[in-house]
Amino acid sequence: MTEHREGTQGLRSFLVVWSGQFVSTVGTLMTSLALAFWAFDITGRATELGLMVFFTFGPRILLGPFAGALVDRWRRRTVLIVCDLLAGAGSVAILLLFVTGGLQIWHLYVLTFLMSAFGAFQGPGFIASATMMVAKNDYARVNGLMMLITNASAIFAPVLAGLLLPLIGLKGILLVDVATFLFATGTLLAISIPEPERKVAPSSTNPLRRTLTDMVEGFRFLWGVKVLLAMQLVFSSANLFGTFFGVLLRPMILLRTADSEIALASVQSMIGIGGAAGALAIVFWGGPKRKKILFAISLFSIAFLLRGLSGLSLEIPSIAGLCLVQSALLALAGSSVRAVWQAKVPPALLGRVFSSLGTIAGLLMMITMLSGGPLADRVFEPGMQSWGWMRNTFSRLVGTDPGSGIGLLVLLGGLVAAAICAVALLSKSLRRIEMTVPDHDKSSPEEAA
Repeated sequence: MTEHREGTQGLRSFLVVWSGQFVSTVGTLMTSLALAFWAFDITGRATELGLMVFFTFGPRILLGPFAGALVDRWRRRTVLIVCDLLAGAGSVAILLLFVTGGLQIWHLYVLTFLMSAFGAFQGPGFIASATMMVAKNDYARVNGLMMLITNASAIFAPVLAGLLLPLIGLKGILLVDVATFLFATGTLLAISIPEPERKVAPSSTNPLRRTLTDMVEGFRFLWGVKVLLAMQLVFSSANLFGTFFGVLLRPMILLRTADSEIALASVQSMIGIGGAAGALAIVFWGGPKRKKILFAISLFSIAFLLRGLSGLSLEIPSIAGLCLVQSALLALAGSSVRAVWQAKVPPALLGRVFSSLGTIAGLLMMITMLSGGPLADRVFEPGMQSWGWMRNTFSRLVGTDPGSGIGLLVLLGGLVAAAICAVALLSKSLRRIEMTVPDHDKSSPEEAA
């Protein structure tokens, strides 16, 4: 029988792990911001920052199915510990290169790629572990806490980076990052994580063949429940265009403010505050009991629209306000969607299914990650700086100052993403997923409802 640790004890253990992951994420984001300032000072272009985003997420996307298969086979606590230690080693390598004066942009690409590869295992491992540690009626709250990691760290990390960078420099920031990884490892050593019941493969089974079989199991589950696959494709298609915001926000703000680190830190902090507010709302509220998908798609549509509007020719406080609200809406929507997946997918398949979901979304997002910087540097920025149809058509919306071309690209991407979600609201099958697809521990849709 599958073991779950339910009730107060499970929540307490989860909070121990959660605290370590939160501290580690703050350190990672501080380092990311410090390295972004360092890279932009050297190049002054959006392409390099866009590539940094790609190398941060690309390996998680490409390795997702493979990682999910192994996470579901290995002990999940061990996976999380090893990933934290290896990611910390990556920060040590960057630190040594910087101290010796040999750090270059391509070093960041390589090391970021490797550290992201470890994250391909850590993400599904953490989600799958959390699902085993708490009762089903706590899924939404736990999802809110997991989202709070990302969003609360986005509040504290920019502030801490802004305060510490002038005092201790990039070297000190990297040392803090290494310490946070060690703290996260310590919290994992302090608790145990329940494991699901697993099928024992015959000893004669080829390990490589078994791994490949496990890799496709997540996709096979999705293919067997077409409406869940359709839901994921809707969100992934919207992210294809909405991701221009994430890829280009930093260069857009830096160009529009003459490289103001304070302005960028302020906007990123507002994103964190909004996301933290949305996550805390889920923690205390628990999320909608029914019609979670209708709720989520509606909020996604509004959030993507606000993302697009941040590309307009606005003052930094206005952009920060838009970022705050859209981040809160995304946290509310994302927690609700994840709770649906956790209820529908058998625990022993969670790692593979969540990795498959990440791969579907990520393959489309990779298009944006790779194209966003070049489109900004070679098409949209020059188009808004020189007299022509682009400048004549959109100058009243996004202005003509440096960063206006990126603003136009962010605007168009957000509008298209919002339209995709709005159209999805018309689908009755998507709106009724919770009624028509049974929970993993129920035998019929009526029981699931």
